[in-house]
Amino acid sequence: MAQRTASMWPDADLTGCGLPGPGTDLTNMPTACVVGAITATKNGHCFLDWQLFQFALSMHSRVCASTSNLVATQKSLLDTEAQTTLELQMSLESTEYAAEALLADALDARDRLPRVYATMRLGLIDRDRFHRIAHETRLVVDEALMAKIDALIAKEILGARRGYTSISVTKTGALARRLVAENDPDAARRERENATDGRSLGHQSLAAGMAQLFLTATAEDVRLARQMLDAVIAGRCPDDPRTKTQARSDAAIALLQRKPFTCECDSDGCTAAISDVELDARAARIVVHVLCDATTLEGGDKCGYLDGHGPISAEHVREVAARGDAVIRQHRLDDLLAPNPASASGAPEHPEEAVLHRRAPRPDTPDERRGDDPRPPAENGGEPASVIAKTALPSDPYRPNLLTDLIARFLWGTCSIPGCERAAFACDLDHVAEYDNVRPDLGGPTCLCNLLPKCRYHHLVKTNLEGFVDDLWIDQNGRYHSSVTTPMGQTVEVLAPNQWLIPRLADLRCTHQLAGRHATGTTTGTVEEGPQRTRTRTAAKHARRRAERKANHDRRFAGLPDEPPF
Repeated sequence: MAQRTASMWPDADLTGCGLPGPGTDLTNMPTACVVGAITATKNGHCFLDWQLFQFALSMHSRVCASTSNLVATQKSLLDTEAQTTLELQMSLESTEYAAEALLADALDARDRLPRVYATMRLGLIDRDRFHRIAHETRLVVDEALMAKIDALIAKEILGARRGYTSISVTKTGALARRLVAENDPDAARRERENATDGRSLGHQSLAAGMAQLFLTATAEDVRLARQMLDAVIAGRCPDDPRTKTQARSDAAIALLQRKPFTCECDSDGCTAAISDVELDARAARIVVHVLCDATTLEGGDKCGYLDGHGPISAEHVREVAARGDAVIRQHRLDDLLAPNPASASGAPEHPEEAVLHRRAPRPDTPDERRGDDPRPPAENGGEPASVIAKTALPSDPYRPNLLTDLIARFLWGTCSIPGCERAAFACDLDHVAEYDNVRPDLGGPTCLCNLLPKCRYHHLVKTNLEGFVDDLWIDQNGRYHSSVTTPMGQTVEVLAPNQWLIPRLADLRCTHQLAGRHATGTTTGTVEEGPQRTRTRTAAKHARRRAERKANHDRRFAGLPDEPPF
């Protein structure tokens, strides 16, 4: 039997990988070195994930080589994968489920996603991101299509991470889902059918007399339900002691049981607005936004984007459009354009551009349904005939018009701060370079080149955290980039993840871009001037502990049992 040995990692010299040597006093390390060590640790984690897949595949190969009749064994409950899972389970000291999942991912890496798998070794994605990609592509059965999708995903990851962007687990899955929908609509359709058939309602018992209710439904219905709960709890008065999560739970139970949702402030002067009339007024403002190309509603295969969820298949888009409560509005990019004074011609470059939303009969041929006509090439030089200029409300230059607001939100999809997944339409639309209300010509413009969605928390961070800087710029290919720099000097860049929704945008230029302007936003306030807690985080934690200890003490001396009697 192999003897267990102590881990050699604590004493290993990993300085060549960018990590400090054993025994290094981290308190004396420069901040830049700490930042570099964190990045090196992340890269090492990705590489070790890649290496773990290699060992799992090697174990599988050894099990296969030791099997005398491989074909017959595959029909057994104890096939080679089951045997390999057992070996991995023992080596990892894990559950059977964890070992089985590791082997499944490793086999996908070898057989279906070799190019994506190669990016793990480079430190670009970890196992969580790989698993998400494998999950989103599992219904692609055609080997040639799978190889194409594998190459496209790897290209996006490589192109994105070479100084361009940071991709979260959620956005990695969205990327894979979009490429599957664009290149194998049948797989997306099967996925949609299987997912719809899987809608359910269940519950699970928890400790201390609690239980959990979970609902599986279409993304748009869940989004509507969540917004409805937020509309209900928005009527609480400021003195209601419940958190938003607790209030949502109470509101859901109240709605399901057809009971009124009440405020729990116990105040005689309660200002809660929770009557049916007030709730109906808030519910009437609930909207779930979906953006798609005109060809999709006409029967094409271009996927759309559901706010708060991500890319959805063309078939799903048409299902949403066919709902009785759906409102379809058409928008044209030409509505943002104005003649360029520097150009010899002031005529629009694409006067026949299709609208983004409309109803129309389904085209007869598959080629027409795909809507894959190439877009016009980008300008290589000279002055464009028209530019993006009509971006603000004529009555209020600070406010973007409807089309600018929609594009700015859909372009980024979520809060623009890397790692934040707050839906764009639940965010503030922030002027990166601050708008000057006294001299608008000297401040940041209300334009796509200066607007980023930020959730309320990160908007406050940008406003009040000294040393926090964010940027927004458009490169020579018309791609939109943003970046944030933290007070400790870390800079992370993000490429607008949803520019594929509006491909023609890359061919258009705004007046500020042509003038060489670059949007940079810096802190305008201080931490002391920003929102304040009622007490420090440490004080709140200690108060919560004291309250729990007092409750236990009172219950013990009151002679109450810790658990209900039989």
